[in-house]
Amino acid sequence: MEIGIYKYGNMVLVGIIIYMLVMLGIGWWSSKKIKNSTDYIVAGRKLPLFFTIGTLFATWFCAGTLMGATAQAYLFGNQGVIFDPWGAALCLILTGLLFARLMRRGGYLTLIDFFDIRYGKKMGIAASVVLVIAEIGWVGAQLVAFGVILQIFTGLPLAYGILISCAVLILYTYLGGMWSVTLTDVVQMVVLIVGVVVMLPYAINHIGGWEAFFANAGNWAEIPSFAMLPTAEEGYLWYFGVPAWFYYIGAWFAIGLGSIPAQDLMQRVLSAKDEKVAVISSYVAGGLYLVIGMIPVILGIVMFQISADLAIPETEMILPWLAINFLPPVLTVVFVAALVAALMSSSDSALLAAASIIGYNGLKYIKPGATSKETLKATRLFVPIIAISSLLLALYAETIYFLVVIAWSIILVGVFAPYAAGYFWKKCNETGALVALISGFASWVVLSYYYYFAETAAANIGIIEEGVVFTEWAIWDAVYIASVPAFFISIIMMIVTSYLTSKSDPAKPLADMAGKPMKLVNWIGWGFNKKSNV
Repeated sequence: MEIGIYKYGNMVLVGIIIYMLVMLGIGWWSSKKIKNSTDYIVAGRKLPLFFTIGTLFATWFCAGTLMGATAQAYLFGNQGVIFDPWGAALCLILTGLLFARLMRRGGYLTLIDFFDIRYGKKMGIAASVVLVIAEIGWVGAQLVAFGVILQIFTGLPLAYGILISCAVLILYTYLGGMWSVTLTDVVQMVVLIVGVVVMLPYAINHIGGWEAFFANAGNWAEIPSFAMLPTAEEGYLWYFGVPAWFYYIGAWFAIGLGSIPAQDLMQRVLSAKDEKVAVISSYVAGGLYLVIGMIPVILGIVMFQISADLAIPETEMILPWLAINFLPPVLTVVFVAALVAALMSSSDSALLAAASIIGYNGLKYIKPGATSKETLKATRLFVPIIAISSLLLALYAETIYFLVVIAWSIILVGVFAPYAAGYFWKKCNETGALVALISGFASWVVLSYYYYFAETAAANIGIIEEGVVFTEWAIWDAVYIASVPAFFISIIMMIVTSYLTSKSDPAKPLADMAGKPMKLVNWIGWGFNKKSNV
């Protein structure tokens, strides 16, 4: 699949420059709304419904959803995208159903506040380390992707694209914090939806319409294209028995549960103007995410009908190829802007999330009596520090790739159980939470590399080269299969440890930011007509 140099690259470059200037203008305007750390970290808790939906959707809908889901659908059909968009949509819906009301009711500024108050400083610090590593790695990966997109469509060297995106990201996030991130996310949501939607009819018409699409749907792995469950003949991604079901459950859990206790998600819940808005926006964003997120899946299946012999590395370039070959130049500019929007909306959220944890919570650990102005100053200071750290890591893309997956896996196998139990089980304590995190991570490592890897390596022989293990796939298969038993080990160890240490480490009550005990009343997000308690 040859892409070459896009002959209308100058148009794309002009479009990106205009887009970036708009982002900077929003950042400058948003800076006028910042008076204290609450304004900066959670937008003063004033986000209305549309803005909350926009920032939730745009944050989750990243370049991985676009280019990654297209590639996975080309290779494996619907089984390949259970992680995203299906799992990601589940994450947003479960957040609205089970966690949004309680999180918003607590009045926290960050997710770490919850861990500090419910468990104690040790658990707060441990959770901070996990979340910050994940966010820094994620920003770095997005910067690399931005550089690649600029290189493909404009011919700019990779380093230039990384530096440009990093500079713009720093400026508008530094200036306006959550207000800036939210307003740019709303713009990015609109651009992203338009850019993805305009591609669909061109691609479908090229293969003869929807009837031909469904009649000829196929994929590289020869799995039924629309299978939602493991099948009798192909299993799940050609794994069978217990490993197949662990892999399938892990695909749902990786983002569906693992991203719930993430700062960038909960920062939006905490920014909603009330509980009702937090709940509704989670549901709407989840539904919208699934609808729009299925378009890249369709495009991947379309591409298999166009060309069934792509090399595996080429599948990541399907969307740029479709844009260059099918779209008029003006719509190509819109589509590239959509790719940039997906990257920027995820990057700014992760950047602010990490800066908030270190600048706000980190300062509180060192200086418990820090004022709002001091925490605001510290949080702003860490925006460029985090961005530059991500920029340096971006020079080692492979390291970032492993770093991100490891960090997000720790969230699933080590942080989710303490987070959920902190709300719904009165007897869980700090010792139990720390043991859950450590045991979940340790068992995940052991199971991944010392138990499942032998099986996944054998299953990935000859994928790229005859008789040779495709190590990358073998590692990720092992990681996701092992995450399920590690997740349950984390839960079991938390329960057992909390019971065994109940006298030496009494459980702290669930409380809000002011230290006032919170009761589990009116917390399920079933309906939309409940009045907020805050």
